[in-house]
Amino acid sequence: MTTLKNITASAFFALALMNNSSGQNNSLADTYILQANDFKKNMKQDSALVYFEKASVEFQKHGNIEKFVDVYNQIGIILTRQDKYEKAKAYLDKALSTGLSTLDTNNLVIATTYISLGVIYNAEENYDQSLNCHYKALSIRLLKLEENNAEVATSYGNIGNVHRNNKEFDKSINAHLKAMKIREKVFGLESVGIIESYLGLGNTYREIKDYDASLEYFEKALRNKIIQRGEGHKDLVKFYKYISDVYYLKENKLKGDEYKIKYEEIERKS
Repeated sequence: MTTLKNITASAFFALALMNNSSGQNNSLADTYILQANDFKKNMKQDSALVYFEKASVEFQKHGNIEKFVDVYNQIGIILTRQDKYEKAKAYLDKALSTGLSTLDTNNLVIATTYISLGVIYNAEENYDQSLNCHYKALSIRLLKLEENNAEVATSYGNIGNVHRNNKEFDKSINAHLKAMKIREKVFGLESVGIIESYLGLGNTYREIKDYDASLEYFEKALRNKIIQRGEGHKDLVKFYKYISDVYYLKENKLKGDEYKIKYEEIERKS
């Protein structure tokens, strides 16, 4: 017996195309998006790019600029993850120029474009340009969203990471603390969502050689990860490594070895 659960994404895509040709509500562009997201989910990034491209053509043809910009953002993100920075910037620059000339300049989809560009500039060590993009994204999000919003916290976290890379450690700590306070309110102290703030602060304090503060935040991150995943999970490895490395920097070999043994044991079992 065939049920909806048995229909593959590809079959659904074909069905949607048939519905589209019959004049029903499914647009061709949206069916392309469905297929692109299915390929993306299954780590078939090149195939996802093909269908995002097809969708962008349809959205542009029918004047749906917001969705066109969003699709170009998605293409830029995939290309960035493939380390194809120049190609990614070409799509994101096109998304930005199109959005700024056509949409409300404070549209949230434009904030996503700024963030994606900020990620690339950070990877290229162009920190001033990266910060410029991330602060523009933050400005839009603060205007359009409540301040205690997960996306606002993400922007502060991005800014904190770039300031750290740019050796502006006080600004990095300030940004990460803002992100952490928002995440406390949105997700709670023992949440998964707050872990990125703990890691950001732990990494920054390690850079300025405040090892006790660094350990405090790495241990909080580890505690929350254990709550999420349970003892012995492979996802704990990097947290044990962070803590072990800081103990070695403190010249506490005994504690460094203790945490090293923990992550090596997990690695052997994985």
